[in-house]
Amino acid sequence: MKRDPRIAWRHALAARALQLTYPAMNRLLLLPPEVEFATKPIAAPATVRIPTRHGDIGALVFSPTSEDIESQLADGRSPPVHMLIHGGGFITRYPLGEGNVARYLASELGCYVVMPDYRAAPQVCHPVAGQECYDAYLWVRGSGAARGWDGDRVSVGGPSAGGHLSLGVALTAIERGDPSPAALSVEFAPVDLTLPNAQRTSTRSRPIVGDALMDTVMNTYFAGADTSHPLVSPALHPALDRLPPTLVITAEHDTLRDEADRFADSLRRAGVEVTHRMFEGVDHGFIYHRPAEPARAAISLMGDHLGSAFRRSR
Repeated sequence: MKRDPRIAWRHALAARALQLTYPAMNRLLLLPPEVEFATKPIAAPATVRIPTRHGDIGALVFSPTSEDIESQLADGRSPPVHMLIHGGGFITRYPLGEGNVARYLASELGCYVVMPDYRAAPQVCHPVAGQECYDAYLWVRGSGAARGWDGDRVSVGGPSAGGHLSLGVALTAIERGDPSPAALSVEFAPVDLTLPNAQRTSTRSRPIVGDALMDTVMNTYFAGADTSHPLVSPALHPALDRLPPTLVITAEHDTLRDEADRFADSLRRAGVEVTHRMFEGVDHGFIYHRPAEPARAAISLMGDHLGSAFRRSR
């Protein structure tokens, strides 16, 4: 098993076990038909290779319908793009786990959805995944002519680890003076890794993100990292006021809820255009399983937020 030498073997084995079991768990428990909300037939994704500073990575590309592409071209613009960064605790690599969201956005917004398959622990540690996601973002922006999308209208978002990495993409663009995403969507993400587990609480006795999972994440992908670094804990970044319009979705029973709620409040105080909604009665990852009602509401909110940003940037 390939392992970053900063990761102890016992933690690497725990991460590897999660990698091996997650795809089967996803197929058995997640993405039932009830949480598929696309109203148009979206084809299976194409697979592309994206060059990064750490070598090529794969990516899935969901395309809008040919009718939607032709309609937008007739109006003088190519379709926009949403780069959806998958979750999985910085450990699992299963972009298709976000398939219901990708199909909905491609269907209802008429946008392309690009899902990079970044490297994860225990094979790598921070900052590799973040750097690969940023390089993928630059590739998306620079590939409009070749791929048929509008590289000037690119949003970024994702759940959990993907939300954290999405913030890293936007904040790195600010630091480097590169074009910022048109919008961000951050769903039930960890944003302040300086917090001890004791400060991540839930009203449920067995929340989805428990102490054991957080310990594995911190001892694998973030092994040896300075948790106060602003790209490790984006809530501490000094340039939050320069973020684009941002959607923050949290869940009542999620142990990550409080830090993300505070983060949304910080963005609002900094003058960022923020949409924040806490969904009651659900836990981490609720958009991928039953009950369908909160999943539909959250994914629709994502579509509204991103669609508004795409229209404004025309």
